[in-house]
Amino acid sequence: MMLQNMRDNAQSWVAKVIVGVIVLIFALTGWESISRFSSDAEKAAEVNGEVISKLELEQAVALQRRQLIQQLQQMGNNSFDPSMIDERFLRTSVLDGLIERSVLLQGAKDAGFDVSEQMIDQLILSTPDFQVDGKFDSNRFDIVIRNMGMPSRMAFRDLLRQQLLITQYRNGYEATAFATPMERQQLVELENQTRDFSVIDVPVGDASAVEVSADEIQDYYTANAQQFMTPEQVVLETLTLSRADFFDRVDVSEEAVNELYQREIGNLAEQRRASHILVEVPDEADEADAKASIEAAAARIAAGEDFATVAADVSDDSGSAREGGDLGYVVKGSFDQAFDDALFALQEGEVSAPVRTSYGYHLIKLTNLKAPEVPTLDSMREQLVQELKSEQVERAFVDASQELANLAHEASDLAEPAAALGLEIETLGPVERLGGEGLASNPKVMNAAFSDDVLKNGFNSELLELDADTVVVVRVKEHLKPEQRPLEAVEQEIRELLAYDKAEQAAADKVEQYIAGLRSGELTAEALAEEQGSEWQQYEAVGRSSSEIPTPLLRSIFGLPKPTAEQAVYARVNQPAGGFWLVALRGVATAEDVQVEDGPASQYQQFIAGQSGQQDFSAAQEQLRTEAEIERF
Repeated sequence: MMLQNMRDNAQSWVAKVIVGVIVLIFALTGWESISRFSSDAEKAAEVNGEVISKLELEQAVALQRRQLIQQLQQMGNNSFDPSMIDERFLRTSVLDGLIERSVLLQGAKDAGFDVSEQMIDQLILSTPDFQVDGKFDSNRFDIVIRNMGMPSRMAFRDLLRQQLLITQYRNGYEATAFATPMERQQLVELENQTRDFSVIDVPVGDASAVEVSADEIQDYYTANAQQFMTPEQVVLETLTLSRADFFDRVDVSEEAVNELYQREIGNLAEQRRASHILVEVPDEADEADAKASIEAAAARIAAGEDFATVAADVSDDSGSAREGGDLGYVVKGSFDQAFDDALFALQEGEVSAPVRTSYGYHLIKLTNLKAPEVPTLDSMREQLVQELKSEQVERAFVDASQELANLAHEASDLAEPAAALGLEIETLGPVERLGGEGLASNPKVMNAAFSDDVLKNGFNSELLELDADTVVVVRVKEHLKPEQRPLEAVEQEIRELLAYDKAEQAAADKVEQYIAGLRSGELTAEALAEEQGSEWQQYEAVGRSSSEIPTPLLRSIFGLPKPTAEQAVYARVNQPAGGFWLVALRGVATAEDVQVEDGPASQYQQFIAGQSGQQDFSAAQEQLRTEAEIERF
């Protein structure tokens, strides 16, 4: 993992700029961040007298919201409801980003950094996203920046200039940081250090045998009252429209089925197998020579020579020429109009006269005919009926959905919409905000159910489209607000919790007693193992990246001080699932014989310098932020 971090920190700053400009800088700001509005504009914030307008903030918020939705959709979360986004949190985060950007830009300018027009030109010209076949393409450039939301090339250049300034400023700290030879060697030794240790499990005892008094239960209940509240819940009434329900409500006539059948079989095309000989006409000056060549080929075929032989000898279509000119089976409309007309005018085995197309001159031979296979009406009946019904169902479903939306908006409950559309009101719940099963598992439903209009004002929800075939309207029938659960209902829960806590504390105390005994010599490792009815697990020369040791245990072991020759270092480590490890660190071996490679290419040097540079830049950034006069409106 460390070496991967080293490689990550070794990336060039130019590459970071290119990627950052095209992708990352739009996550917090739109193109509008390139300009500042006049003092008369409505303000969102002010940084050292430089205004961030409310318009700029709203545009940046809209862009961030759109990108968040796109990212969730790319991750496969198509059921995400945009209205679930916390607008206040989003707006605050975006404003913080705009302020941070303004602070850094001012810091970069005060430090004397500048970006030339030539540098911007070079970066744009060398960016792969703006290239076609490896070369800069102005049309491609316009398309990409337009998709980014940029109004003009100049706007993009200004935004690029800002990003380069910030990158230069960051690079001034990160690229100039360094690591001393001693630091590099220390890192090598630490990274390659191994440890010898022993581990024994000390589990939590039987909590059911632990006594917990009524006073302890009462005290815990009083001190942690918020833990014992019932969840906020709602009971919902729902009306659901499903496209599938409409198939039984529509009928199709035999006449309509016959008409559709005739259309379907009328579209079945005859297939013709063709071969051709092509003589290309690369230039108008070659027209006469090409025509002469195709006529000569036609004469050879008329004289009895095999078409395939002539095609292999003459045709400029190298792909088909190897197959004697064969193009396989085709249907009408597969080629140029002139080619099609000539092919479908031929009888089987007949060769056409020379035909001129945009490719050149052709000789065409019809080698085989394949009549279409016409299915019977009975074999297609189910498919035809389904298709005809689908057309009617689509119209009926759309009309019913719109009527449901209108009725639900106007009605004071769901009874009127249900009666008008012949739907049944279903009851769902109680369910919590996080949802439940069935409709309650859909975020759109739960978000609507707990919205102010539905929950507090008692309105029907808007029409919710769950998928392409299902819509629903919901209404809160009953709102169950959080209430304090009585002590009697949670007494056993508290008793078990306190009993386990006592048992765990007893196990922890036992481990500390073991450690004290081992340190003083009053207790031997063998006696401890016998008392525990377990065995010490021995580990030799374990490195920091070992995958055989649980991560919490390994991390704790490498955080222990080095043992002396006379005594091991003992420690208690919590197990994630409960219980403890008692650790005896017996030895630490440093890799003093491993020498770091010389020169600036050292991965260890890059890692240390990178970490130091990032810390320096973060400190400078914090200082700029602290000294800046920032006012939010």
